[in-house]
Amino acid sequence: MKQIKLAAMLFVLSGLVMLNACSSDDDDDDTLGNWTKVTPFKGVKRSGAFSFTIGTKVFVGLGYDGDDYWSDVYGFDINNGYWESMAPFPGKARERAVAFSVNGKGYVGLGYNRDEDTEELRDFWEYDPATNAWDSLGLFGGSARYNAIAFAIGSKGYVGTGYDGDNTNSDFWQYDPSTNTWSEIVSYPGDKIESGLAFVVDGKAYIGTGRDNGLFNLDFWEFVPGTDGSNPTWTKRTPDDDESDYDEFKLAMYRYDATAVTVGTKVYIIGGVASTGAAVKTVYVFDATTFDWDDRTGYEGSARSLAVGYVLSDRIFVGTGQNGTSRYDDIWEFKPLEEYDETY
Repeated sequence: MKQIKLAAMLFVLSGLVMLNACSSDDDDDDTLGNWTKVTPFKGVKRSGAFSFTIGTKVFVGLGYDGDDYWSDVYGFDINNGYWESMAPFPGKARERAVAFSVNGKGYVGLGYNRDEDTEELRDFWEYDPATNAWDSLGLFGGSARYNAIAFAIGSKGYVGTGYDGDNTNSDFWQYDPSTNTWSEIVSYPGDKIESGLAFVVDGKAYIGTGRDNGLFNLDFWEFVPGTDGSNPTWTKRTPDDDESDYDEFKLAMYRYDATAVTVGTKVYIIGGVASTGAAVKTVYVFDATTFDWDDRTGYEGSARSLAVGYVLSDRIFVGTGQNGTSRYDDIWEFKPLEEYDETY
C-alpha cells in the first residue's frame, strides 16, 4: 500500500515538473507584438488606397471597393482621435497610386483605373494641408504605371519600378518640389519588380519584396542619395543563405502588395500576398542597425494585401485592404514591444 502511495506521489511531482517546464518553454517562445482594434476608416471599404503623414496627421484616400474607384480623402489626427473629410482628389479616381510627403505637403500620382481609355495613369498632384487644396503638377517623368514604389528623403521625392501595362520597370526618378521637376537617376539594380516595398531609415531607403511576371525574388537593396539627392549609391543587402536569420528574411521578402512601417531603426513588413498565392497575416521586423530579421505576432485582423500602414507619434497603424473579393475598413494598432494578449 505504501509503495502505491509513493508511486502516485512521484507521478504527481513528475507531472508538476513537466508542466512547469512546458510553461517556461511557452514563455520563452512568446513572439513579441500585440494588436488592438481602433477607430475604423471613415470611408467605404477599399483596397489600393494611398497614405502619407504630415506631423501628427495621416491622409488616406483613393482606392477601389470592387465595383468603383474613389476620389475621397480623409485625415486622422492622433491628437484628436477621429477621421474627417478632406478636399477630394481632383484627378481621375484610381487605385495603386504612389504617395509621399515633403516639407509639409503631400504628393500623389500614377495608379490604375480600368474604366479609363488609358488604364495606367501618369499625372501627379500636390496637397497642401494648410489650405486643404490640391494643385496639378503635370506629368510624372517616366511612363504611366501602377504598383510602383515611392519614398522621400530630405527635400526630394523618389519614384520607381512598377508596371506600365506592358513591362515591369526598374527606372528611378527624383522629384524636386521646389522646381516641380523630375530627373531620371541611377536605375534600381535588382530584378525588375512591381508591387514592391520601399521604406526609409536614417536617410537611407531599402527596397524589396514584389514580383515580376508572377515570379518572386530575394533582392534587397539599400539606396543612399548623393549630396544633392541625385546619383544614388545602391548596395545589395540580401543576407547570405547560411546566416541564422535567413529563413525569416526569405519569408519576409517572398510577398507582394504588402505594407511596411518604420519606427526608429526598426521596419515592420506586414501582410501582403505570399508565394502560395494567398494573403497572409505574418509580420517580420528588420533592424537597420544590425541588419537582423525576426518575426512578430501576426496581424489580428483578416489576412490582407493592398492595405495602408502609417506611423503617428511612434504608434503603428494598419488597415483597409483586401483578401480576394473582400475589402476592409478596419484599422488596427500594432504595439511591437508588447507581449501578445489575445483579449486586446
